[in-house]
Amino acid sequence: METIAIKHRFAGANIRVVSQADGLVRLEQEIRDSGDWWFYWRFAARSAVAQTVVFTFDNGEVVGPYGPAVSSDGMNWTWLAAGRLSPQSFQYTFKEGESVHFGFSIPYQVHDFESFYARLAGRPGVSRQVLCLSEQLRAVPLLQIGGEKAAWHVVLTCRHHACESTANYVAEGILNWVFAHPDSGLSRNCRFHVVPFIDIDGVENGDQGKHRLPHDHNRDYAGTGRYRYRTTEALERYVRQLPANYIGIDLHCPFKWGGLNDIPFVVKRREPLKSRMETFSARLEETTGRRAESDAIRYFRSNDLEHGSDWNVNITADCASMHERAGAFLCFSFEVPYFGVPVPYSIGSLRRFGSDFAEALDAYVSVDI
Repeated sequence: METIAIKHRFAGANIRVVSQADGLVRLEQEIRDSGDWWFYWRFAARSAVAQTVVFTFDNGEVVGPYGPAVSSDGMNWTWLAAGRLSPQSFQYTFKEGESVHFGFSIPYQVHDFESFYARLAGRPGVSRQVLCLSEQLRAVPLLQIGGEKAAWHVVLTCRHHACESTANYVAEGILNWVFAHPDSGLSRNCRFHVVPFIDIDGVENGDQGKHRLPHDHNRDYAGTGRYRYRTTEALERYVRQLPANYIGIDLHCPFKWGGLNDIPFVVKRREPLKSRMETFSARLEETTGRRAESDAIRYFRSNDLEHGSDWNVNITADCASMHERAGAFLCFSFEVPYFGVPVPYSIGSLRRFGSDFAEALDAYVSVDI
């Protein structure tokens, strides 16, 4: 099978080739320094000849319900639904000399952020800073959007877990709405502080990030003043310098798929935050319910994960807990699925959902508080 070359030396790549023979490539995702099994993978393949190749994963069910995300250029992504053979395998028919990118879900790397930021740079009220340097000396971007004397501040973070990529497209949608509605209360009265990559090294290295040993980035806010990661320490120090009226929103992706993992939901906290979250949730449900597109992502507050239920128990060292201790008026984690139901997510639908999220937040800060 020398006619197939597997590529994994690029940003976000994660794969190990087990074997290649007779039109079959056996693969497995690299768990690396995560203490538990996880599912993220990404690679590219080039075929010297026209042929159909089956890719099979040996370490668990990691081929999603719509097949792999697929791209010819690493920037524009669709789903290979017709190529899905099982939760552990898919096939692809290559043209002669064709190179293709495959991924567990739609990825989002630093170069995607740079493309997004290029459209914002130079606009009034937009400032780009460096939150800190990572352990591998990457500059962690911090966007500040809005007036310094704004009545409210919104801290928006992504990628506490490196593999959780769809959340970034929602963050883009939030900011797109802010700029598209300059006269809204959200635009006039709020200053955004956006950190798109908390675990920037893991994102670029293609790590799982989740369950990283001895603990991952979203368990580094223990309140002891000791940190394992530079970004978490820098974020908490930054947040504690903000005025009292601030909202902290940490975007995540849940487990791979199935049940609650297929729908967006809020991870609830205790009172008084619980009641404030529920007011915002009502706004978000109303806003997404007005969408008419066939692929619209809708949110239903009945799906939110109550504090004290399922895995939302005794969590005190995550980003939302840090915001709560810092005195945030409202703070929560929000889970954005990798795939979605009843129709697959796309970059466009994720961004539109982010716009709906911003519209709901606008109603919340303009009317409800």
